[in-house]
Amino acid sequence: MCDYSNKTIVFREKFGLSIFFLVLLVGCAEQKRTTVKYWHSATERPYVIKNVRYYPQVHYNYDKIGISTWYGYDCHGKSTASGKRFDKNKLTAAHRTLPIPSVVLVKNLSNGKSIKLLVNDRGPFACTNRRIIDVSQRASELLGFYRKGYAKVRVTCLPHESRNMALKHKRKPYH
Repeated sequence: MCDYSNKTIVFREKFGLSIFFLVLLVGCAEQKRTTVKYWHSATERPYVIKNVRYYPQVHYNYDKIGISTWYGYDCHGKSTASGKRFDKNKLTAAHRTLPIPSVVLVKNLSNGKSIKLLVNDRGPFACTNRRIIDVSQRASELLGFYRKGYAKVRVTCLPHESRNMALKHKRKPYH
């Protein structure tokens, strides 16, 4: 009887040790699968332009009405805040505080035309707070204010598309 209980104790110890290592192994495997390294950029830090401090948002809640202008010739080929080259013929935009990248819906309130744009740059930095977004030359053509140079618009951030774009660019999406 003593011999039998001794074998039982040894079996329980080995079995318990095996279970412990199995749980440890599974725990390590789970940790490796869920750990993702995201690249964080300088576009997420507060910055100062013309003695005004701007604080980039850490959310996608944005819906405002204001003035939009367009930019093209002077910036074509130069680096954007996202690190990509600006192309005046792409559907992109510049915003002071939205996360980069973000996807916004811009609607021209004078003619009802709207378009989705990728926010990949910072701006506008003119002396007026009424300007809320700068769009590429191509976007201004499609929105119908290229010749006039500006328009009253509604800018709405699209959270689902923005999160997907952040993942595509290996950035941590916001909530």
